[in-house]
Amino acid sequence: MRTKQPAILFLFALIFGFSAFASDFRTFESSDGRSMEAKIVSLDSNQKVSLKLANGQSYQGVGMTMFSVEDQAYILEWEKKRVAAEIANRENAQLLPDSKLLIMVKSARDNDLNDKGDPDNREVEYEPALTIDSKEKDNSFQGVEGTLVFIGQSVLEKQEFHILYRQDFTLDLKAGERTKWKGKSFKNVYDDYAANGSAFGAEYEGYLIVLRDNQGVVRILKGSKSSWEANYEAILGANMREGHSRDFATSGPKTVH
Repeated sequence: MRTKQPAILFLFALIFGFSAFASDFRTFESSDGRSMEAKIVSLDSNQKVSLKLANGQSYQGVGMTMFSVEDQAYILEWEKKRVAAEIANRENAQLLPDSKLLIMVKSARDNDLNDKGDPDNREVEYEPALTIDSKEKDNSFQGVEGTLVFIGQSVLEKQEFHILYRQDFTLDLKAGERTKWKGKSFKNVYDDYAANGSAFGAEYEGYLIVLRDNQGVVRILKGSKSSWEANYEAILGANMREGHSRDFATSGPKTVH
C-alpha cells in the first residue's frame, strides 16, 4: 500500500516555499525550519489547519504537526479566541428585520362609563405591556431600543387620528427566552355619544411598535395597520396635542364640535 506521507510533505514544502510581506499576516515556521507569511482561516475538529498565504493562495487540511511547536501553540490560542469571539457575537448579535421575535401587545383595559361628571364620558384604563418570545436558537440581542405607540381615532371625525400614548423602552432579548415589559399606565377619556353635542376625544384604534438595534438603527416594525408601519417616522414625531391624517402626513387642531 502506498503511503500519502510524501505527498503531504511535498505540499507542506510547497506552502512554506512561498514568502511575501504583509503586515496583517504572520510568519509561520514548519517543523523543519521553513517559513512563510500566512494567516489562519480555520482549524477543524481533526486539528487540520486552513491557511491563506499573503500572495493570495490558499491551502486546506494542513496537519498541526507540520508546524513548529510555537506555531502550534499560536494556532490553538487563535482557535480559543475565535470561539470566544463567536460566543460573544451570539450573545450580542445584530438585530435584523428577519430576527425571529414573536411580539405580543397587551393593553389590559377596562372600558366603562364613568360614575362622575358627564355620564356619557368613557374612561378607559390602559396598562401597556409587551411580551416578546425569542425563537432564536443562538442569537441574543442586547440593548434593543423600542417605542410603543397607541393610536386613537377621533369620535367626531373618522379620518382624524390622535396619539394616545407613546413610550420608549430598552430590553435585552435572550435567545430562546420570553421577555416582558410593562409601560406606564394611562387613562383615555372620551365621549362617543354625539346626540347631545358633548362628544369629544378619540377611541383606541391600534398600536405601532418600533424596535432599533443597539446602534439606534430601526430594524423591526409591527403595527396593527400596515400603513402605520410604512409611516412610522411621522407617527414617532407626531404632536400628541394635534389631530392627524390616517397616514400622519398632515396635522392640525383636533376636531371639536
